[in-house]
Amino acid sequence: MQTILSRLGRSAAIKGLTIAGLILMLLIPLGMIKGTIVDRNQINQSAQQDIQRTWGQSQLVAGPVLVIPYDTVRVNGRGEQFVDRTEMYVLPAALNLEASVASETRYRGIHKVPVYAADIRLHGQFGELNAETLGIDDASVRWDEASLVVGISDGRAISETPSAVLNGEAIRFGPGGVLVEGLPPQIQAPLPDSGSVDPREALAFDISLNVKGSDSLSFLPLGDTTWASIESAWSSPSFAGNYLPIHREVSDEGFSARWQVSSIGRALPSRWAKGSNAAASAHAAVFGVDLYLPISIYRLTLRAATYGVLFVALTFVSYFLFEVIAGLRLHPLQYLMVGLANLIFFLLLTSLAEHIGFGWSYIASAGASSGLIVGYSVSILGQRSRAGVVAGVLLVLYCFLYMTLKAATYALLAGSIGLWVALALVMYLTRRIDWYELSTETDPEDNDRQGDLLLG
Repeated sequence: MQTILSRLGRSAAIKGLTIAGLILMLLIPLGMIKGTIVDRNQINQSAQQDIQRTWGQSQLVAGPVLVIPYDTVRVNGRGEQFVDRTEMYVLPAALNLEASVASETRYRGIHKVPVYAADIRLHGQFGELNAETLGIDDASVRWDEASLVVGISDGRAISETPSAVLNGEAIRFGPGGVLVEGLPPQIQAPLPDSGSVDPREALAFDISLNVKGSDSLSFLPLGDTTWASIESAWSSPSFAGNYLPIHREVSDEGFSARWQVSSIGRALPSRWAKGSNAAASAHAAVFGVDLYLPISIYRLTLRAATYGVLFVALTFVSYFLFEVIAGLRLHPLQYLMVGLANLIFFLLLTSLAEHIGFGWSYIASAGASSGLIVGYSVSILGQRSRAGVVAGVLLVLYCFLYMTLKAATYALLAGSIGLWVALALVMYLTRRIDWYELSTETDPEDNDRQGDLLLG
């Protein structure tokens, strides 16, 4: 019986199956580590949502829109006539949007959330108006009750009362609710009651807003011609929406972008009456910038953990080749401990990255995991030179993984090529080995001959 067990212990086929079984077994703790990373990511997202609710969410700015009330005669169900108050909405002939976005970081525990404060200037002019161009009776128009509205999706995040000048006259904004259906919630400013501003004349406006937000800043092109510009120190913007900038510059110091949009390609008309549902498709014309976050540490560590099996398998292959070449006998428990030391890297990487960032945590975690494996290898492999080979294998693996994680666009390609190279190298090194001979009981001299063949 002892002889049979000894032969089985030396059988390359049995050892290969044992190693494969150990790799499958290690998928269980690897899956638990991935679950931990997912849980930490969910906690981080909850912290982000909490801060965004209190600071300000994605902001969409729309306006200004000139609201002109007028009376219209209607007939009720009994055939009786009555006067109903309704509104006409007029968009600017020219609109300039200028935004300067300053980013900062807010913290919730160990979780940091980037947010922004934007200084926005809206200036331009409305064209001349008369009742005929509006398609209504001049006597029914309430010119003296006209007002100006600006839509802001998250009005809670307006940090100070907006200032505005209309034809040289200062006007004051206040809450407005949803006056113009189809646009974001609005703030409203009545025209000066001094009579110095007549909405029938061309109206030049200049509005300054200071809003806080997160994730994105977007605009609606409500002018017959709309020019827009955004500049910020944010280094990773993603230009989104229905229109791309005509010019943009992006660097590590920040970005600037300019848009020019004509009303010809916009579904929204230049003027419409209340109840016409003309603004229902207004959001289709949104454009702006997403303040894109670089890949989070949790996404990076989760992507790294997908290569956990590769780490374990290639390390095990290295030990197995030592068994083949040097006639060593390693116990499955020794393989198991080396595999667990490989997997602890991913758990260390996640926990350290939350405190010191991904780069330094990667170096520290790789050093800690490699130190365990190399130190253990000195004992079980019997020679420092053999442990040095294991250290070289681990160094290549960790460098390969880091470059793959950083190559966001080419991550899949890099990973595929890396796997191909690893398999090709193992096939090349073992091309002269007679596996049938290794599956029988051999002595150290036979192993030395196999080692000579392995080295060519």
